[in-house]
Amino acid sequence: MNTTTQADIEALIAEMKNLRADVERIGGLLKDTARHGAAGAKEAVRDTAEMGWREAKEQVQSLIGEMEQRPMQSALTVFGVGILLGLLVGRR
Repeated sequence: MNTTTQADIEALIAEMKNLRADVERIGGLLKDTARHGAAGAKEAVRDTAEMGWREAKEQVQSLIGEMEQRPMQSALTVFGVGILLGLLVGRR
């Protein structure tokens, strides 16, 4: 082999080593990005769930207040819903 070919081969080997290091660095960055993205998504889901739970509790408190104000109407409504559900389930 002549010296030019040998120099080209050595330059190619050096570039391959640099490329390998760059690929490893990119892989690490992708892994870190995925980890942080998952943590952010987990936090967003937790916040949404907490907000939904808070709203559900408020709705239940409101419903309880209405039931306490109108106990007879509430009892009749629950009775009617129970009959409807019984008819629907009984038909199957």
